[in-house]
Amino acid sequence: MLKGKRAVVTGSSGFIGSLLLEELLRQGADALGMDKVLGHDIRDRDEVARMVRGADYVFHLAVLPFNPCAEDMRLCVQTNVIGTLNVVETAAEAKVKRIIYSSASAVYGNIDTVQAVDERQPCNPNSMYGVSKLMGELIVRNSGVPYIILRYMNVYGNGQKNGLIPTLLKCVRDNVPPTIDGDGSQAFDFVHVQDIVRANILAATSDMCNMILNIGGENEITVSEVVKIVLDAAGSNLTPVSRPSGGKVRRVGSSAKAKATLGYVPSVDFKIAIKEMVNEYISRRSKSV
Repeated sequence: MLKGKRAVVTGSSGFIGSLLLEELLRQGADALGMDKVLGHDIRDRDEVARMVRGADYVFHLAVLPFNPCAEDMRLCVQTNVIGTLNVVETAAEAKVKRIIYSSASAVYGNIDTVQAVDERQPCNPNSMYGVSKLMGELIVRNSGVPYIILRYMNVYGNGQKNGLIPTLLKCVRDNVPPTIDGDGSQAFDFVHVQDIVRANILAATSDMCNMILNIGGENEITVSEVVKIVLDAAGSNLTPVSRPSGGKVRRVGSSAKAKATLGYVPSVDFKIAIKEMVNEYISRRSKSV
């Protein structure tokens, strides 16, 4: 269904965007990447309009990440809010068939519920990143362009540079004990980047539109469990160090709506994927020595 269709991927040099662009090309789409690495800037409306012109689909993944958003609120708004407005406005002018917007579970804020969070959960972001992603959602929803908003849970996979798992791999590399908050009972839903890419493709090709969907791995894994799985896979005998915790967090999402509407079902086993990440990381290290 994507063969011959023109698709634009913002953030195409990023962790998710690069793999999505690769998959779109593999499926025969006329796919173009848009990224600062390529000299494009979503804060430049004219540049965005030039790239979006003639597109059937726009996959909007370009984003200022969590920590930089906290460090520079103005840049956060300029990139994640104004940049999204530029993408949405120009997509509307170009009569794009659909926008697939990459959002995040950060829009829910820090929650601790017994049930897995579904899309009816009130949004209460407590970070600049979460606020900016929620504002992006509102812009997309009011654009007049058909859309699907994907709220990712905790994404991981080969090529990831930031986050819990890359941090643990660096600890193994440097033989430094990893630090965890409290007893490591914070629980999250980990979803592999391959499943994220597949969810984007499903969102583009589905007959359904104008929806918000959680995209997760349908699992619940605590920080302490992740640490153990990574260290065991690496054959490391490092012992984690505990520091005072900021409170209990359980952000586990339900992907039931995505299953019912898109046919999305996560396919990657967490432990197997972690073993692959560890092996790839070790192989890359050995080649660089």
